[in-house]
Amino acid sequence: MRVVRLPGIHHDASCILVSGEGETVIVDPGTSWYQANVIERIEAKLDGQPEVSKILLTHRHYDTAGASKHLSDYWGVSCHIHADGVNALRGGDLFTTWASRFNSDMPAVNAVPFDDEEVFELGNGSLEVIHTPGHTSDSCCFWIENERILLAGDLIPKRGHISRWDLPTGCLPDLVESIDYLLKMEIEQLVPGHGETIVGAAAVLAELEQQFEVLSEILESKGVRPKLWPRPHPTCNWFTPEPPFSE
Repeated sequence: MRVVRLPGIHHDASCILVSGEGETVIVDPGTSWYQANVIERIEAKLDGQPEVSKILLTHRHYDTAGASKHLSDYWGVSCHIHADGVNALRGGDLFTTWASRFNSDMPAVNAVPFDDEEVFELGNGSLEVIHTPGHTSDSCCFWIENERILLAGDLIPKRGHISRWDLPTGCLPDLVESIDYLLKMEIEQLVPGHGETIVGAAAVLAELEQQFEVLSEILESKGVRPKLWPRPHPTCNWFTPEPPFSE
């Protein structure tokens, strides 16, 4: 298995290529703003790798899914998301995808639903869907078991930053429960939605434990975040703790 993370441009989520012996899937292609550039960057990494067969989405937000229509059409492949996000993508919804906050349209794509624990076989490896709601109702992670790699989406947006639960379909109790679920896994590498990969079981566990502790305290405070935390920009999908809890 080969996993390549392409850091997002500007607001874009990280775009991740996962290649097995038989096929390559693209996870979270980003906004529609840089979609032509994203294709060029992906194709530069495909030399000697299987052709792209699918686009998989961790959730419906514009910064992760906005380019899905263009990439789906370009390669003639299907686009997949959790069942809770299908109608938002098929209808080009501007509200729950948060595209309106980017002053952008949400290109409608005929997304195909997947279920919790569904497995995508790539040849000598696979991706398993783990439904982890909280940031949105459809939020999912992808688990590459043979490599112990978790593609976390915006459940963990970046190291030392907290996923927002106050956007459409978000839910703080679900977010806490989802991170608690990850704490029971043996993860060697965690790829956040936007930040750099967290490498090493100890580092991953420390990050998840800190996130769980902070979010649990906020939940006990009835969802009121600490006063020192700056208010996020409307296009920002995470909170920035102040003072920082992680270097």
